[in-house]
Amino acid sequence: MKQMLTDNELSAFSGQLAMILHSGISVLEGVSIMQEDMPEGEGRNIIRAIYSSLEETGELAEALLTSGVFPEYFIKMTEIGERSGTLEEVMSSLCDYYKRQESLTRSIREALTYPLILICMLFAVLLVLMTQVMPVFGEVFEQLGIEMTGVSSMIFRLSGVMQAAATILLVMIVLLALACVLALRSKKGREMLILVITKLPLGRKVMERLARSRFSDALSLALHSGLDMGESFTLAAGLTDQKLFQGKMEKAAALLEEGSDLADSLRDASIITGLNARMLSIGFRTGSAEDALKQIAVSEQEEADNRIQKAVGALEPTMTAVLSLLTGIILVSVMLPLLSVMANIG
Repeated sequence: MKQMLTDNELSAFSGQLAMILHSGISVLEGVSIMQEDMPEGEGRNIIRAIYSSLEETGELAEALLTSGVFPEYFIKMTEIGERSGTLEEVMSSLCDYYKRQESLTRSIREALTYPLILICMLFAVLLVLMTQVMPVFGEVFEQLGIEMTGVSSMIFRLSGVMQAAATILLVMIVLLALACVLALRSKKGREMLILVITKLPLGRKVMERLARSRFSDALSLALHSGLDMGESFTLAAGLTDQKLFQGKMEKAAALLEEGSDLADSLRDASIITGLNARMLSIGFRTGSAEDALKQIAVSEQEEADNRIQKAVGALEPTMTAVLSLLTGIILVSVMLPLLSVMANIG
């Protein structure tokens, strides 16, 4: 199975193609130039395959699909650009979009690195405390004839279990640390981390904002190309695979068929709300709907980025608090019997 291109590679490819098209060079000739400039390797093989398919079909979207290394969003946006005659604008838009995606994943990687290291260190401390320190106290209490009860008894029993399985636990911690490092370094791993983050309490709203950004971006390009409203909406709506958002799209499509205008349909379907709905409505009245949609796309992307950053930022203090609480409970379970012994001696 071929590995999908990274966000950086997608941004570079679309940026180069946008520059070539802006110079008045055809897509086929532009891809040929990119092939000549590409050093030997996997990258040149991909460009060569795209050029070969483009020669046969004359359709860039089909050539990208055949290569097997471009995401569905990139291919569908390319198809919109080809059908509408705005391929240059589409490539420029995709370049900016994947730059934002790379910035997002880089920020998440940087934000997660320290908390993950901290979590692994705290787990290691807990493991040493439970498998090395607690058994010593257990022997002392046993020699003193102190009988453990309640939480203290439970923790000392857990310490015994962990001591017996110390090697397995240590291996698990090392494997977890390695898995986190690999996840932060690979594209698929970062996507999985983003997916985990978006499963947090505000996750669904984040995913909906990202879907709204894609939809607005694609609809802006489609309308700019001169496609009619129905076809533009259908093309843009096909870019999302989120069931909740698809349901809203179906409602908006039904409202459009009933004769409602686009701004009202999107508002009534809860696809856009508040200031964005008002801005789009004004945009249609003033003939600047495309600019309004583009602005909505950017603002929704930025808001989604901010929410993900906040979710990542909440991981560190939450995990630190939980593990600190566990450490405190363990220490208290040792201190209480000691205080009891000291009181009896006194």
